[in-house]
Amino acid sequence: MTRVIGIDAGGTKVQGLVMNMDKTILFQSLSGHGNPSVSYEEALRNLSSVVQQCLEHSASDGVTHIVIGMAGGGSGNLSQRIQAELSRMTSLPIILLNDATLAYFSLIGNRDGVMTIAGTGSICYGRNGNQEGTTGGWGHLIGDEGSAYHLAIQASKQIADEWDCGIPLSPLSRSLLNEINAKDAKGLKGFIYASSKGEIAQLTKVIHKEAEAGDGSALHLLQTAGEQLARQTVALIEKLQIDSKPIIALKGSVLEKNPVVQSSFKETILKRFNDTTFIVDSTSPATGAVDVIEAIQAGRFRCE
Repeated sequence: MTRVIGIDAGGTKVQGLVMNMDKTILFQSLSGHGNPSVSYEEALRNLSSVVQQCLEHSASDGVTHIVIGMAGGGSGNLSQRIQAELSRMTSLPIILLNDATLAYFSLIGNRDGVMTIAGTGSICYGRNGNQEGTTGGWGHLIGDEGSAYHLAIQASKQIADEWDCGIPLSPLSRSLLNEINAKDAKGLKGFIYASSKGEIAQLTKVIHKEAEAGDGSALHLLQTAGEQLARQTVALIEKLQIDSKPIIALKGSVLEKNPVVQSSFKETILKRFNDTTFIVDSTSPATGAVDVIEAIQAGRFRCE
């Protein structure tokens, strides 16, 4: 029976699945983060461990391909280095994709549509026939609007503005400072410049909590995030010329788990496309490996 190994190499963890072509999961392996742009050596070590465990398990008999979704996958020097290192472990074909592409196939499969991801970072990936495209995905220094990191930075800028203008700190600002054990706004600077992208993004949970309590500033930040993600999504739909009834899949903690962001996102989309189908599902992106192989075999997807 034909089987495939699907691997989702994310910023938090690497998940590897051995599956048959019905997406029945026969074996699972987990390790630490898999983003080589954060730490190449650590990402390679974690990814290699997951690949090795999947290959060594008895369920791997009949595996024909390894499909990996990784931040920045499919292009760039880091991806080429990763692929070369993994190729030393096995003679099986290794297909290395962007993580957004793999997530797209896990939920939308071989249909046309757009996948919008908002977790620590943000990106949109879409397909229309053999045409594919992205919007966003520029990283936290010049983009990632609507992401957890971007939300945390916007809230931090609000603290800095209040401090500079001599305005009493808002309830949201005080809660954020309490979260990082800062005595005053000046303590924020030390935290931001000494912390990782992921640690900063974790501050979004405070924004969520304050929004649930009815804080206006927190609600505004979350609503704005939804609108930013929607504009990014609409731009990709128009770029791909998906004319009617678009399918939009939502992925990532910010879009999946925060009702304010999700509602704002959907409302903004529906103003432009009132016949949209939304997909919200916690299915692992690694399961998209099956759809990728089927699309390649059917000539509907090319992997350079």
